[in-house]
Amino acid sequence: MSFKRPAGGGFKKITFGKISLASSSSSSISADDESATKVVESPVEGSKEDVKEDQVEGFGSFSWDKAKEDAKAEAERAVGNDQVEVVDEAEEEMKKMMGFSDFGTSKKPEQQKSARKFSVKELMEQIKSSKQAAAAQGGTDTKIEVEMEDIHIHEKKKSPEISKDKSDEEDSDDDEIIGPMPPPPEPTKKKKDAELFKKLKSKDFEDESDSSSDDEEENDDDAVSSGSDDEEDRTRLFPLTEQLTMEHGNQPVTAMTVDPPGGRFATGSIDYDVKLWDFTGLKNRHAFRAMRPCECHPIRHLSYSSSGDALLIVSGNAQAKVMDRDGSELLECVKGDQYIVDMAKTKGHVASLTGGQFNPKQRESFITSSDDGTVRVWDVNNPRHHKTVVKLRNSKGGKSRATACCFSRDGNCFMGAGFDGTIFMWDTRRPLVLPTATIRNAHTPNTDTFCVVYSNSGLQVASRGEDAVVNIWDTRNWKKTLWKSDQHPAKYATTDLSFSPDDRHLLIPSLPPGTTGREKSETITHSILYFLSTEDYTFTKQMNFENQILIRSAWHHRINQIFLSSSTGTFSILYDLSKSNRGALLVHGSKPKKQRATVVTEDFSGKIIITPSSLPMFKGDKPRNPKREEIKARMDPVKSRRPDLPMTAGSGGRVVSGGSTLSSYVIRSIGMQKSVKDDMDPREAILRYAKEAEENPIWVTPAYKQNQPVTIFHKEEEDDGPETKKQKMV
Repeated sequence: MSFKRPAGGGFKKITFGKISLASSSSSSISADDESATKVVESPVEGSKEDVKEDQVEGFGSFSWDKAKEDAKAEAERAVGNDQVEVVDEAEEEMKKMMGFSDFGTSKKPEQQKSARKFSVKELMEQIKSSKQAAAAQGGTDTKIEVEMEDIHIHEKKKSPEISKDKSDEEDSDDDEIIGPMPPPPEPTKKKKDAELFKKLKSKDFEDESDSSSDDEEENDDDAVSSGSDDEEDRTRLFPLTEQLTMEHGNQPVTAMTVDPPGGRFATGSIDYDVKLWDFTGLKNRHAFRAMRPCECHPIRHLSYSSSGDALLIVSGNAQAKVMDRDGSELLECVKGDQYIVDMAKTKGHVASLTGGQFNPKQRESFITSSDDGTVRVWDVNNPRHHKTVVKLRNSKGGKSRATACCFSRDGNCFMGAGFDGTIFMWDTRRPLVLPTATIRNAHTPNTDTFCVVYSNSGLQVASRGEDAVVNIWDTRNWKKTLWKSDQHPAKYATTDLSFSPDDRHLLIPSLPPGTTGREKSETITHSILYFLSTEDYTFTKQMNFENQILIRSAWHHRINQIFLSSSTGTFSILYDLSKSNRGALLVHGSKPKKQRATVVTEDFSGKIIITPSSLPMFKGDKPRNPKREEIKARMDPVKSRRPDLPMTAGSGGRVVSGGSTLSSYVIRSIGMQKSVKDDMDPREAILRYAKEAEENPIWVTPAYKQNQPVTIFHKEEEDDGPETKKQKMV
C-alpha cells in the first residue's frame, strides 16, 4: 500500500487492499491481490466508473479461504513427496503486528483438534469386568449385581460438523448457570420441627422430666412416641433457646409493658423509677430515658396505647399519668374530693390506684381501678373528669375495694375484681347500671385478686389472687370454671398471667409448691414459669429461675419473644434465633462496652492521683422533692442572683446600716461627729454628752447669753393637796 501524489497536481483515490489471514505461498498470489495493488499504485484518472465493482474496499474477510487451500495443496503436490515448509509473507507480517498468525478455522482439517469420543456401552462392560475380577479375588461372599438390561443406550446418528458444533454450543449454554446458585431445598416440616425440638432439649434451663413419666415411658413405647410427637408439636413455637438479661435497678421490677409494634418497652419498679428501652439502642444495655414521674410512689402498672404513642403510668397515688413515647408528660388525671361519700359524684379517684390499662382498640381511652371501690374509664382529651364510673359491691351490697381491672381484646368489655373475691364484667355497649356478669367467690374473701386477663380470642379469662388460686373461665359460660388450681402462690401483688399469641398456652409465674411468700422466715431459692396448655389443661413445660422471684410476664405476638421481670431488679427476654424476629435479635452476639474507671489513676512515675469529683461522696444526690430544691436554690445568692447588700459605713451616697431613717442621717451629718447607735438606751445616749453640753452649749444657752446671763427657772408653788372633808356627826 503506497501513497503517491500525481504529477498533474490531482489526487489519487486511496483504497485498502483485501487482507487475507489464511496462509498461502509467496508464489501463488491471487488475482484479486494484484488488482488491489494496481489500483493503489496507479493514478486515478477519469470518473468512478474506472474502478471495478469486484474490488473490495476496507478490511477483507476473516474466514477460511478454500481457494487458497487448494492452491497450497497443488503446490505441495508439485514439490513431491519431500516435506517443504511453505511460508506466507502476509502471515509473517500479521504475526509480527498482532502476535498471532492465523485463526482456528484457517488450519488444515487434519491439523484441527477433534473432541474425544467415548462409548458408554464399552465403559459399562469394562466396569463390570473389573468389579467381577475384584470380587473373585476377594472371596465368594461378595455379591455384585449389575443389571445392564435396564439400561437402554440409544446411539444418535452423526450429523454434519456444522450442526454438531451448534448443538455443542447450545448444550454448553444450557448447562451454564447465570447468577448465584439457588438455595438448597428446605427440609420437610417434620424434620425441621424435630431438629428444633432437639435444640430445645439441649439447653440448660430446660427442666428434667418427672420420674413417674419416665416409668410410664419404659412400660409403653407406643405411648412414648405419641406423647413425644404431641409435645414436639406444642413446643414448636416456644422461643426458649436464647436469653438476654438486663438490669433495671436494685429493687423488684413490679411493672413492665411492650408496645404493639415490638420496638420499645418500659419497666417500673418499687424505687419509683420508670425506664424506657429501645431495641435499636440496647448495644450498651442502657435505657434511653429514666424518670421519676410520680415522686415517691412505687410503680404498679404500665400500659402502652394501641398505637404505641402514649404510656399509662399507674402508681401508688390516686392520680394516673400519661406520658408520650419519649417520656414527656401529656396529662395527669384529676384527684377527687375525699369528703364526698358517694364516689360516683367525684371527678376522680380519692385513694391509691391498684391497676390500669389502655383500650386495645381505642387509643384515647384507658381504665383505672382504686381502693376507693370504683373502676373509672377516662378519655385522654378530658383528664379533668372521668368518662364512666362503676362501683363494686360485695354480696351484702356494701362497698368493696377494687384490686384489679382489665379490658377485653376488642375493647367492648372491661372487668374489675373486688376485695371480697368477686369478679365483675361490664359491656360498654349496654347501660352500666348493673354488671353484665358476676362471679361470686372466684377467690377467697378478704384477699386481693392480683390479676385478671383476657385471652387474645376473647373466649377465655384467667385470674390469680393472694390465695394462690389460678382460675380459667369461658366467657360464654361464667357458671363453671374450665380449670382451677391452688398450687401457685405469689409474693408480690402485681404478679400477673399472660396468654401465648395463639392462645394455646397460659404463662404462670409462681413460687415453688409449699411456700406462701407471706412469711419473712421463708427462704425462697427459685421460682418457676409454667406453660399450661389450654387444650387439655396439662403443663407442657416448666422452667426454673434460680435466686429470683418472677413477677411480670408477657409474650409478644409480633416478635415472638417472652419478657420476664424479677425481684432482683433485672428482667429477661427469651427468644429463638429461628422462630423470633427483630427485638432482641438486633443485639444478639454484641457485648456492652466496658466503662472507663475514672476514680483512681496512676501516672508513669508511680504516683496515685485521686479525683475527688468522681467519688460518690462528692456527687450530688438526685433531686427527690422539687419544692425543697427550689427553696434551697433560693437561699443561695449565686443561684438566686441576689443583689448587693447595703454597705456597713456610709459613703458614696449610701446610708449606713446603723441608721435607717432620714432624721438619724441628718443628725449625724450636721450636728454630731460621732455616730450614735440606734440600739443604745436613749437616756444613756443623752447623758453621755451632758458635761460637754454644759461646758460648751450650742442650741439654747447661747441665745439667752446677752439678755439673761443668769438663768431664771420657773418655780412651781408647792401644793399641799386637797383639803380634808369634815366628818359628819352621827
